[in-house]
Amino acid sequence: MSSNDDFFATKKAAAVFKHGILSRYPVVFAAKAGMNVQHHRVTFLDGYAGRGRYDDGQPGSPLLLVQSAEQVEKFRSVRAIFVERDDDNFKNLSRVLSERGGARKPVLYHKSLDECLPEILSMVKSDALFAFLDPFGPALDYNLLRSGLLGRPSRPPTEVLLHFSVLSVARMGGALRKVRTGGAALTGPDLKSAQHLNRFLGGEWWQQHFATVSDARDEQRATLAAMAVADQYRRMIADGTGFMSMSMPVRPRHDLLPKYVLVLFTRHVEGVWQFADALGKAGAEWRKACMSEAWNRGQISTQPTLFGLDTVVPDFDASEQASRQEWVRTIAANILRLATSSGPFRIADRVTDVYGTTLGSAWIPHVRSAVRDLYRQGLIVNDGKGDRFHYTLIRRS
Repeated sequence: MSSNDDFFATKKAAAVFKHGILSRYPVVFAAKAGMNVQHHRVTFLDGYAGRGRYDDGQPGSPLLLVQSAEQVEKFRSVRAIFVERDDDNFKNLSRVLSERGGARKPVLYHKSLDECLPEILSMVKSDALFAFLDPFGPALDYNLLRSGLLGRPSRPPTEVLLHFSVLSVARMGGALRKVRTGGAALTGPDLKSAQHLNRFLGGEWWQQHFATVSDARDEQRATLAAMAVADQYRRMIADGTGFMSMSMPVRPRHDLLPKYVLVLFTRHVEGVWQFADALGKAGAEWRKACMSEAWNRGQISTQPTLFGLDTVVPDFDASEQASRQEWVRTIAANILRLATSSGPFRIADRVTDVYGTTLGSAWIPHVRSAVRDLYRQGLIVNDGKGDRFHYTLIRRS
C-alpha cells in the first residue's frame, strides 16, 4: 500500500478517538492492575456492548476489548464480559464474537446492566476490573455506578471508563428548558426525558445549568451547559467514592462542539498518568483522521508544483513535529510554574496541571522532554531519566 493509499484509508474521525483509547488503555490496566492479583486475573466489562461491529466494518468496543485481552494473554488471565439488552444488537454481537473466536470464550448477558451487575460483581470479586460504560444517552443509573461498580473494595483494583454523551444531555436539557420557560408542566416524552436524566445524574440539580438556554435550538449554550453538567457529575461521583477522575471532551472535528466526554475513574495516580498518555496517542490518530476528512471534503486544496497542479497529500508528520515542539514548551512552562508556586511536587500527582492545554495531544515522551529541557537549563534538579521519573519530586535548582 502506498503512503497515499494509507492516508486515504484513515478511519472516520468521529470514532477514532474512543477506539484509540480502547485499543491502548485496557492493555495497560491489565498489565499493571493484574500484577498483584491472585492468578493475575483481570476482567474487562462492557456494560452497553451494542452490536460488536459498526455497519461500515469498524470494530466496536467488544472487539477492541477482545483484542486488548489477546495482547496480554501470555502473562494475564483476562475474562471479557459483554452486556447487551436489545434483542437485535445481542444477536449481532453474539455472531460477531463467535466469528472472532479466541482462546477464551467471552461471557454474554442478554439483559440490562442493572439486572445482571450484582451477579457479575460476585463473579469477578477477586479480579482486577476494568469497566467500559457507553450507554445510549442517559441510560445509566447514578447509583449503579457510584455504589455498584465504584463501591467495590479498594483491592482488587477497579477502574471505570465512562462515555458521557454531551449531545444527549444538551438536547434533552435544551428541550426541557423550552417547556419550562413556556410555563407548561412536563408531560409525556418531556417528563420521561427529565426522569431519565434525574436517574442518570442523581437528582434534579442539573436543570439549573440550562437556565440561560432560551431555546432547544440554542446548540452552543446547551452544549456548554451539558459540559458543565458533565464536570459536576464527574466531581460528584469522585468525591462520593474516593476515586480520582480525569475527563476529556471529544469533538468530531476541530471546528465543531464536543459530542461526548470520556471520563476515567481510578484510585491510583498511575492510572491517571497512563490514561493521559493514551489520550495523547489517540489524539494523534484523531488529528490525522480529521486531516483526511478535510482533504476529502475539499477543505485542503491541491498545491501547484514545478510540474503543474498535482495532488499533494498533506504532510501530517511535518505538522505534528511543529506542534510537538510547542507542546514541550507548554508543558515545561507548566512544570516550572508549579514548582515555583507550589514547591516540590511529583508529576504523577499533578498530571492534568502538568499537561494543561496539551492534554489529549501530548503524551509521556513530551513530558520527559520538557523535564530534560528544564534540567539542561539548570532550572530543576530532576533529569527526567528512568521509567518512573514522574514519581520523583520536581524541585527548582
